[in-house]
Amino acid sequence: MHELALIKDIITRLEAIAIENNARRIRSIRLRFGALTHTPAEIFKEQFRMMATAEGKSILDGTKIEIEVVDEIDDDAQDVILESVELEQ
Repeated sequence: MHELALIKDIITRLEAIAIENNARRIRSIRLRFGALTHTPAEIFKEQFRMMATAEGKSILDGTKIEIEVVDEIDDDAQDVILESVELEQ
């Protein structure tokens, strides 16, 4: 269930970024999963899409999700970091 709260937080952040930039939709996002992030990337993508659809977030329709999984243990090893967002104006 931890990943659902994480996905909800990312969706909220993405909506704020889109509003700040007057974007029609979010084309793609790039995430960095730390070495100790225990959610598999494909499961995360599936749950992200299901949650965005269930909440009626059309701004996220078709958003490409790229996930880099880092192997080394560092200060961000337990984190999921939103590295970049590509918007459509």
